[in-house]
Parts: sequence; C-alpha cells; structure tokens
Amino acid sequence: MTDPARFVWKLARRHTWGSPIPEQELLRLVARNEDHDELRETLEDDVLTLSFVTRGQNGVYIPNGQDMHLEAAEWLRENTELSDLKIKHTLSRLPDDWPDGRF
Repeated sequence: MTDPARFVWKLARRHTWGSPIPEQELLRLVARNEDHDELRETLEDDVLTLSFVTRGQNGVYIPNGQDMHLEAAEWLRENTELSDLKIKHTLSRLPDDWPDGRF
C-alpha cells in the first residue's frame, strides 16, 4: 500500500465508533522504516485533505456516518488491492448492498 493508503486503512481498522487516534500514535502505527517527518508530511498533505478524514482535538478519525464510510470504502477500492469483502467488514456503516449499490 502507498503511504496515504496505509494511513486510511489504519484509521478504518483501529478506530472504534469514530474515536480519534492521536496523531503521534497514528504515525507510530503506520511507520515501518520510514522517517516520521516524511510520514507526518504524507499525513498533512495527502491524508488530512481527504474529504472523509477528520482531524479533531483528540486526533484523526473517519467520522462514523454512512456517507463517510462510503467515501472511505470507494477510496480504498480505488487506491489499494484490498478486497471488497475486507473493506465491507471493516467499515461498519456501509449499506448492505455495497459495493453493488455504489453511490
């Protein structure tokens, strides 16, 4: 996965019911061998500009509404090789007919 996709996937997998992940923790979760400064730049320039990612007082998160989960699911479909089944089981607010009834 590309850096932005790793961030989005971690946000989808690690948050519970829209709870934010503190930025430092998110950087730590995404980091492999990359420099944290480079990852912070990716977070700022590529991830936080996505319409379905929110930065709040307590961290970064994907809001827990169906519209946001639909946008995140479609973005993951287009930017990763994750299966529709894996995406659907991760983003809890997707409609039952997703991806066939895509928005």
